[in-house]
Amino acid sequence: MTVLLSAHQLIKHFRGVKAVDGLDLALPAGRCVGLLGPNGAGKTTTVELLEGIQQPTSGTILYHDRPLGPHFRQNIGIMFQSTALQDFITGRENLRLFGSFYQRTLPLAELIESCALGEFLDRDTRKLSGGQRQRLLLAIALVNDPGIDFS
Repeated sequence: MTVLLSAHQLIKHFRGVKAVDGLDLALPAGRCVGLLGPNGAGKTTTVELLEGIQQPTSGTILYHDRPLGPHFRQNIGIMFQSTALQDFITGRENLRLFGSFYQRTLPLAELIESCALGEFLDRDTRKLSGGQRQRLLLAIALVNDPGIDFS
């Protein structure tokens, strides 16, 4: 089993709150993983730590046995709960914009087909329905052909 992302003794404290307390995990390649738990259990904090958005109080996170860094940021896809798309440009232009942030991208035609964007790709993003917007945001998360995707 190839471990793609691992955390060892991950701890995150906020003022008076221990959000994550000594978490160990190993996420294998090719698997889909979900975090379940009650409100306040530390699920969002854990995901933000694994994404590199927040820094742990202590512990280590490794991607392909290496600490998170520029290599990780080029190989990760994130579909945030809420993402602001650039207004007054089309879905296609948003895809190109987000693709410009990466060294490697998937072919636009592949993203259009796999995320079923064809019918609205050239529409101003302000005029997209909720479902169309979510499909575009998924394509943006996949634009760099990520080794790991947080959605």
